[in-house]
Parts: sequence; C-alpha cells; structure tokens
Amino acid sequence: MYLRSTALGKTLLNGKIANIEITKVVPETLEKKKEGKEPARLLMTMEVVEPVHWTIRTFMEPSDIRRILGLVFKNPKTLFYSFCFLFSKRPEPKKIESQ
Repeated sequence: MYLRSTALGKTLLNGKIANIEITKVVPETLEKKKEGKEPARLLMTMEVVEPVHWTIRTFMEPSDIRRILGLVFKNPKTLFYSFCFLFSKRPEPKKIESQ
C-alpha cells in the first residue's frame, strides 16, 4: 500500500496493514482506562516500512465504519473493483519508487 501526506511533500510511503482488532484502550494513552468505561473501537494498525519505519494506529468509531461502507456502496464501480482486486490472480504491480 502506498501512502502520501501533504506534510511530507512528494514523499511516497510504503506500508501495510499489520492488524485490525476491537479494543477498549484510550487513544491518547494507548492504555486501558483506570476508572469508568471506555467505548469499544476498531483499531487498525498500519506499518510504514519505507522510507522510514512508523507505526500508525487508527481508532475507528462506529460512524467512521458507516462512512467507509457508505462510500463503498454508494459507488458501484468501487465495489466492483474491490471484489475484482480481492479475487484477482494477476501478478503484483511493479514497485513505485519515491521521488
């Protein structure tokens, strides 16, 4: 997966999704709440491996999941290509080098 950030100019980051899990840790501290309840969230951990090594944690709320699914289902072309990519046996695309 390739990532771009406006803060990094034309730098192209190469990364992968490392894990997806349900968690109740507090996003600010990455620890379990000492008192009271913390809502469950979907935690997607991404590893950026080139040109730096970063771990990016995305805490998704239910509204985020609804938004993602809504955007996918709103555009039939996106849904069609998602299924094509999922079941495709095409060779891996060539690696893109950062400028």
